Amino acid sequence: MIAVVFVASMLRVINLGNVVSRTPDEKVYTYQAQTWLQSGQTGIRSLVAEYKSDAETRLYPPPTRVGMIQLVGDLIRWTSRNDESAGARISCAASIGSLVVLAVIGIRILPPWAALAGMMFYAVLPAELAIARRTWTDALVELAGLLLIWMACEITRGSKSWIWFALFALTGSVGLLFKESMPVPYGLCAVWILWELARRREWSSAAILIGSTAVGMGMSLLWLGVQVGSLGDYVSIVLAIPKVNAANPYALEYASGPRYLMLLAFWIIAPVTSLSAVAGLLSFWRRHGERAMAWMAGFTVAYIGIAMAMPHWINLRYVGNTFGPVCLLAGLGCWWLITAVGGWLDAADRRPFAVVAIAIVLGSAVADYLRFQRYFVRDEMVDLSIKMLMDERGS
Repeated sequence: MIAVVFVASMLRVINLGNVVSRTPDEKVYTYQAQTWLQSGQTGIRSLVAEYKSDAETRLYPPPTRVGMIQLVGDLIRWTSRNDESAGARISCAASIGSLVVLAVIGIRILPPWAALAGMMFYAVLPAELAIARRTWTDALVELAGLLLIWMACEITRGSKSWIWFALFALTGSVGLLFKESMPVPYGLCAVWILWELARRREWSSAAILIGSTAVGMGMSLLWLGVQVGSLGDYVSIVLAIPKVNAANPYALEYASGPRYLMLLAFWIIAPVTSLSAVAGLLSFWRRHGERAMAWMAGFTVAYIGIAMAMPHWINLRYVGNTFGPVCLLAGLGCWWLITAVGGWLDAADRRPFAVVAIAIVLGSAVADYLRFQRYFVRDEMVDLSIKMLMDERGS
């Protein structure tokens, strides 16, 4: 597992410098960070005023993601890099952090070989490698989401330490500073925990969770309101994002279509991982598994379902919080299939079968990495929207 995490980290680092062109979103985040460096809070409020008054500006990331803006600005100041590469380093570091967190989750709740297979899928997942080299908020939100899942798993497994509740509230509340979509993984994990606490009749723990998350979210919203000018400004901008996206020419052309295309996007980017994840889901219906893993499967299905319900939202970047769980499900599916088939074989045939199974997993990992290189490095695909993925697959 340590070797896989190390190799995966190196893959993210070595692909950080081969980005030829930057996306409009990356340029906007960098411009916002530079404005904050030059003018501080006044600069943020001027960006908000511009966003509210200019329809074209509303086609790009809103200036309410103050945590991202200031983090990119701080890195620009510390590194003296005044371009989009500063924010890309944040995404790379967050992606490496996600590797570590996912490895811990896998070790804690999966059989060892299932966890290792899942980590191999995640190590070379093309969508994850693409996000790790861009100045987007998605890598940070994914890291926060995995931390929430880890904490929810520990509480689900029976831990009563108050530290998990405090860290859960802190992570979810800080995540809100980076992107307004953070309440989705935060809320799903909170429902997961509250259900388990209610099942165990731990009402005091449930009260602590509700109180700490309410205080944390309240403090985050208060800070964001101060930064952007008022809480009303923040709320009005966030609530208008779906409507703005529905009129965005890019979303209409590149992220629209039948809802099932979101599932097709997973298939295009990593077919073996997608099939194995389906097998992982089916394994819960055939045998009793780790309860925390069952909850994680539910989280994954619910999150993707919410994204599919949103119009003009068919972009894998918007479901980055499911990348880690999908890969763990894929590892579980591989382990379940190999175990099931191995049970039908004679003892003499099991070793050759195991060798073949391992070769398939390794071959899939190599194929995924080569697909990343072809799609995102050689052909310079700049996003994970469904039309770009379908066009690239057909090219």
